[in-house]
Amino acid sequence: MANDLQTLDFLATNFLNLRTLKTLDEKCSLLLDTIRLCGWKNVSLSFLNSKYETKKTLYAGFTPEKIQIAEQNRISPQKRKELLSSQVDRWRISPFYYLPWRDEKARLILTGGIKTEIPIELKREWNKRDLLYAPIYVEARPVAVLTLDEPVNTTEPNKVNLRVPTIIHSLLFEIINRYYEQEYSLHFHQIQKKIIDMGTVGLLELDIENKIIDVNIAAEQLLKKSKEKLLKFRFEKIPSTNWYEQVSPLLTKAMETLEPQSGIITYTPYEQTYKLEIHFLPIHKMFDYWGMLCTVTPSEKSEIFSFYRKIIDTIALVNRDLQGEPASIQAHLVDLLCKQYNLTYPRLYLLNRDHSQLDCIYSYDPSLTDLSLFNHAFNRNSLAANAIIDNRVVFTSIREPEVRDLRKIWDYLGTKAAVAIPIIISEDLKGALVCDADVENFFLDDSLELLLSLIGNLIALTLKSVIKS
Repeated sequence: MANDLQTLDFLATNFLNLRTLKTLDEKCSLLLDTIRLCGWKNVSLSFLNSKYETKKTLYAGFTPEKIQIAEQNRISPQKRKELLSSQVDRWRISPFYYLPWRDEKARLILTGGIKTEIPIELKREWNKRDLLYAPIYVEARPVAVLTLDEPVNTTEPNKVNLRVPTIIHSLLFEIINRYYEQEYSLHFHQIQKKIIDMGTVGLLELDIENKIIDVNIAAEQLLKKSKEKLLKFRFEKIPSTNWYEQVSPLLTKAMETLEPQSGIITYTPYEQTYKLEIHFLPIHKMFDYWGMLCTVTPSEKSEIFSFYRKIIDTIALVNRDLQGEPASIQAHLVDLLCKQYNLTYPRLYLLNRDHSQLDCIYSYDPSLTDLSLFNHAFNRNSLAANAIIDNRVVFTSIREPEVRDLRKIWDYLGTKAAVAIPIIISEDLKGALVCDADVENFFLDDSLELLLSLIGNLIALTLKSVIKS
């Protein structure tokens, strides 16, 4: 009676401690220890996937050497399936199954069909080759197996001495089922947070066979394919040179480990090649793969990433300066432009009424006082004229063979390069912002041309309320 009271007191204490634990592993490990301290030397809990593969095992009472041996000799999926089939129903004791070595038919299952001699002295006590286990089911599928080994008193298992393990098994059932229900939602929210943290990305959803079932607009643009076309493919079969060889190992590892995987791959949809950063975020319940969320972003090392990054960063700075009166906004924009790209002597030209000459009407640099020195004819020899005629940002330097009208300005200012930004105020009123540049360090790429065009349009808006056609 005293032992029973001690056991009840011990169980009550551990059950109270259970409430303070947060993770599934912590709760399960405490319950395994509870069984061990109630009369069993070795206790383990193995988690299974839908293929009956052991994905993880928790141990109580095992030495490091025993754990290593157990991990090396895991029960195969085929044997596990057999041990959880109706073939073992005859050895059932409540939720447990007890296969004693003394039983000839049990030995056939334990040995994989190999016949062995019947022990000469058959005792009704625990044999080191006996097997005692209890499956834990979720939605009618085994997700874990509780295994007990070596009772301290060497007595054969029965309903009486399995009372405590049966109670613990019921608790494990409740904890694992509750976790199974909650984990999917929690796991999905964690994936959503990762995607949000990544910023604007291409997103593809894959089913359990990795067939693409949904994509967003960003993914269509990055992969250069419409949603309709992408939905026809398994993710690893998207047409591109060496796509499968690059993507398949990452995708397979994410499915097998149920851990996020990422990598940078080379994508060649047509003739153009660029790098993409891919993240695979597996969706799973316990250890079962349910599908994948895949994010696609331009690699930080790729030109396309640099292109968008420059645009975003500069627009953020421009947005900061869009406050106040038009003249103040205009001055801020030009100042930002010059500081960002090391430009000098910014000056504004307007095309006169008969379209014969470009008049320098304003300098944002107070050191330029005589603006008439910068007036010149409106023709293809003029950088500003080319910007207005072609309606695009243009750049030239002293290294170019044809600089003509600019050479006298450069001689006057002591500079060797210039960039002209078209300022289209209206159909009848056009001009250009011209700035001198550092010939060694200024490079007009696609992203900078787009940004300068944006700033030119904003300056044009500020001038509409000031200059009347």
